[in-house]
Amino acid sequence: MTLRDCRTPRIPRLRRALPAVRTIEHAVYLPHSTARGQPSALFDAARRAVPSSVDIRGPGDAPSWQRTDWPAEWSAGLPADVPEAPEETYLFLGGAHLHYGHFLVTTLPRFWPLLEARPAAPILCYAPVHEALWQPYRFAVDILGLLGLSVREIHAFDEPVRLRRVVVPEPAFREEAFAHTVFRDLCLRIGASCYAPGEVDADDRPAYLAKTRLAGGVRRFANEEEVTEILAREGVEILHPEAMGFAEQVRLFARRRVLAGSLGSALHTALFAPPGRRVAALSAGPGINPTFLLVDALCGNAVAYLHQPGTVETEPGAFNSQQFLPDPRAAAEGLLRRMERMAVGGGERGALAAAWSRLGRMVGRGAMPK
Repeated sequence: MTLRDCRTPRIPRLRRALPAVRTIEHAVYLPHSTARGQPSALFDAARRAVPSSVDIRGPGDAPSWQRTDWPAEWSAGLPADVPEAPEETYLFLGGAHLHYGHFLVTTLPRFWPLLEARPAAPILCYAPVHEALWQPYRFAVDILGLLGLSVREIHAFDEPVRLRRVVVPEPAFREEAFAHTVFRDLCLRIGASCYAPGEVDADDRPAYLAKTRLAGGVRRFANEEEVTEILAREGVEILHPEAMGFAEQVRLFARRRVLAGSLGSALHTALFAPPGRRVAALSAGPGINPTFLLVDALCGNAVAYLHQPGTVETEPGAFNSQQFLPDPRAAAEGLLRRMERMAVGGGERGALAAAWSRLGRMVGRGAMPK
């Protein structure tokens, strides 16, 4: 069964103004605590959650993970033994979400003030309190490093503290809702050292970002390997983002004229690459999360979102969900067809055109491998 284009909802216009910044006097920082059974929060002197500190997904105002209620055990007021943080002022930059995609579209959008200059106030986050706890999340360490920050410079507390003053910028990107162009500027600054200008679009061999070697995660196709085997035989390079460093992934997006992959956070790497990337994305269903479209709009990318009717849910295993493609051969054929169209539309032929020509001849003879 051939691939079909997904539904892509209209997204709001990009915001060119800078996000707002608030300064809060006499705040309370409440870190996540398993013992308390409550996630993090930042409260003002009136015991109200600071709205600009809350991570929200979508156009509403419901927090996606933080608490906004003042602790019931503190109904009589903040306990006297809650200590005061050592610095006079902090720059609060939200939570360090140590999942690749959420780090890019939830954590990093709060770092936009660093585009102008290093802040005078120390950075405060909900984050690991010890440097060693960051190390399993090398992508976060590398991204902050490219921004000129060491994880040692990210302040965090493992117990509630009083803050004399805290500066809280609004995020420059909200999943499913809006994007400020300053976020793209920040990402381009981070990605600039990952590739040389002369490398942009230098490699005409198509590449496919696969999830076939992931031990667990959010979503994947259970039979994606049947697709990648066909793509590989037709000249497409199969790559696994989890085996690549962050800078290597950015360079891949910069160098390749056409990329493909199953829909997922690996595609958000385009934020750090030059504008005008061409991508064919295989989706589990016909609807596309607006977050992907916001990234495309920021980057000026041409992305074809494709799905195969008849795709069904199967046992999730170590993933949040897994889908089964009814016809992997047709999915591979559809991806190659669309990649060829994108390459030729951009004036490129090379290896991708040759791959499609071979595939077209095989399909015409009925000899496409099963």
